[in-house]
Amino acid sequence: MTDSQEWRRQPHDPRVGPPRRVTIPGAGQPASRSEESPSSHLDPAQVAELTAQVEALTRRLAELEAQLAAERERAAAQEGKAESYLDLAQRTQADFVNYKRRVERERGEEAETARVELLGHLLPVLDDLERALAQVPPELRDHPWAAGLPLIARQLRLALARAGVRRVGAPGELFDPRLHEAVGRERGTRHAEGHIAAVLQPGYLLRERLIRPARVIVAEGEPARP
Repeated sequence: MTDSQEWRRQPHDPRVGPPRRVTIPGAGQPASRSEESPSSHLDPAQVAELTAQVEALTRRLAELEAQLAAERERAAAQEGKAESYLDLAQRTQADFVNYKRRVERERGEEAETARVELLGHLLPVLDDLERALAQVPPELRDHPWAAGLPLIARQLRLALARAGVRRVGAPGELFDPRLHEAVGRERGTRHAEGHIAAVLQPGYLLRERLIRPARVIVAEGEPARP
């Protein structure tokens, strides 16, 4: 039953005048074309075209996702290479630092060896000079050339001391096989057993490196009583 039929069935009130018929727009009429669903306006060709476009977009999206995955893999590989190159660079730098230190150490050792060899050639000159001073006859001690020998020897000792050279080996010192070379033993000296009784040739050190050992005679037995 429609609204107009329901209205006609109600009793009429004579005080409000004759009844009027009210018509509701659209009641009992078919739906207009504008209210139909949009799909009813698309023909099969348009549907096929839209479907093709959707499929093309889907394929393009899949291609882009594949490209993105490939780029991610490539970036991960590049990152791995970068880390490998960084590790190689760090190890190379460490090797270079170690090499530099080793070269500097070897150069220092070579320079030290060269100085030791040079001093080894100079020490016999000092030995000869000291022996010459010990054998100057008393009548020539006041001679000008004899008086200059102690000065030369003193200057040579000072030069060696400035270079870091020090003398080892003196009577009364405890015999040390690292610094002394025993060429004989002697009893009845005034020194205790195992100590140096006499020095035949002094030894020398360049800082802590031995240039040559002192050649000494070592005391044996009980020291002689005065």
